[in-house]
Amino acid sequence: MPNTLFNRFSAVLTEMRELQANMTVQTMQVFMTIAGHDQIAATEIKKLTGIPQPSVSRALGDLGEFAHRRGEEGLKLVKTERDPNDLRNTLCMLTPVGKLLAARIEQLMGVEAGKAKYSAG
Repeated sequence: MPNTLFNRFSAVLTEMRELQANMTVQTMQVFMTIAGHDQIAATEIKKLTGIPQPSVSRALGDLGEFAHRRGEEGLKLVKTERDPNDLRNTLCMLTPVGKLLAARIEQLMGVEAGKAKYSAG
């Protein structure tokens, strides 16, 4: 693998850590999983990543409006809402700020602008 791939990946990690210095890999993985979908159920994140449901919930709090476990404001990168078809489930999607971060990550990874899923606009 070329060194540039590792340099790009390191740049992505740095970008994420600038948002929250103690961000966990699980929180990063939850964000990346949501970024890869228009909308995804929290239970599906658990299935795709293998991250236990309580950890997914904590990550969603950190990425959302309010990080309950830390008692402080969240990063506001992700919004959640109840699934109208199954009220037991939570749907997750990126906020406009989250879409900007996803576009920045795509840029850091060398994704061509025309092929990026999200745009800054």
